[in-house]
Amino acid sequence: MKSNMITIYSSDYCPWCDKAKTLLNSVGLKYQEMILNKDYTKDDLRELLPENIRLTVPQVFIYNKHVGGYVDLATYLENHNIMGIQQ
Repeated sequence: MKSNMITIYSSDYCPWCDKAKTLLNSVGLKYQEMILNKDYTKDDLRELLPENIRLTVPQVFIYNKHVGGYVDLATYLENHNIMGIQQ
């Protein structure tokens, strides 16, 4: 996947954000990281998320489709036969 095809909305000092980035790095996938209050605001993120989703980070988008947080990302990669997934 191209780096602009995966976007992670994260914040500083977020262990789940770090886990999501480590997971993507471990399977060789590049991503664009957006950092809260630097690259986006909570209001910006709210506009991107479906109404029923809690405003937490990380929030991962693949091909502009909302995947979810870390566990959702791991499940997505596993379901799409990306090998080497460890939760």
